[in-house]
Amino acid sequence: MKKIIIIALALLCLCSCGKNKTSGNNEAAKRYYDAWVHVHKQDGWKQTALGSWIIEQTEGQGAALGEFTDSLYLRIGYTVSGQDGTISSTTYEKVAKQLGTYDETVYYGPVTTYAKGLYAGVEEVLSGMKKGGRCKVVIPSWLITYNRFDTADEYLAQSSDDIGTTSIYDIELVDILDGIMQSSADSLGRYMVANFPSSFGTDPVKATADSSGTFGFYYVSTKAPSETTELKDTTIYINYTGRLLNGRVFDTTIRDTAIRYGLKRDASYKPVSITYGDSWSDITMGGDATKVIAGFARTLSKMHPYEHGTGVFISTLGYSYSGSGKSIPAYAPLRFDIEVVDNK
Repeated sequence: MKKIIIIALALLCLCSCGKNKTSGNNEAAKRYYDAWVHVHKQDGWKQTALGSWIIEQTEGQGAALGEFTDSLYLRIGYTVSGQDGTISSTTYEKVAKQLGTYDETVYYGPVTTYAKGLYAGVEEVLSGMKKGGRCKVVIPSWLITYNRFDTADEYLAQSSDDIGTTSIYDIELVDILDGIMQSSADSLGRYMVANFPSSFGTDPVKATADSSGTFGFYYVSTKAPSETTELKDTTIYINYTGRLLNGRVFDTTIRDTAIRYGLKRDASYKPVSITYGDSWSDITMGGDATKVIAGFARTLSKMHPYEHGTGVFISTLGYSYSGSGKSIPAYAPLRFDIEVVDNK
């Protein structure tokens, strides 16, 4: 019934405007949006300066974000749905399971994002939020843009959408990071203290400073090598498991581990060849000499024959701001557990 009312209101608007001059596509989208809001709007809804409608809001703690700076990064959780309530994306495992779309190989959890790289409508809402706050908001299509203007009319004027793709965002502001690299390094320091106290002690600040030769990189030998011969200009074989710092495995050469974490069961699980050159940057994997990420290569450069070791490193030594597929989110530090083995 509501859909019929929306269509009727929209057609009424279109017909009444048709008696005057033909309007642009952006104005048609505005009428559809206004008609939808007219039907669904309830007591307590609040309109933002740019024209979004806040449906509900939970207060966080501390000061509101305010104006975004060039060094500001945010950790957010969200669920996005259309006007009909159909969810198109979510960062929450619980929601994915309720929808029946849960995938063991997909990362679920807060995502780190550059504050100025958000849609205009999302930025406007977040700028008024506090850490730990949550907001459910209806954002019109002309605010789903990376462009920036001063007024709502300017945003609308730039729209070419004839119907509009209004979205409903349920956003949670999990954390505020002023400077992504130092924040990541600090989190790695806490991780090393919690997981490798015998090597890095109990002081996260000291652990952060005690990197293994480069900023944001840490190596721990977990089983002594059979010899201290430097691996150089040679080929060896390894088993490895790559995981996020929350423990979630995204890649491995070990079948049992793959099955446990829902990775492909039909893949070939066996040791892979690693070829060394003169330096860590020359290291490649497999017969096709595939280049590997810097943190993985640096970990291998620390190892010796039949050694077991763990490399933990900052995102700039991994997949940086882009992440990798659906398993590794942007700005994610990574951990690789590696063992040098025979080619069996």
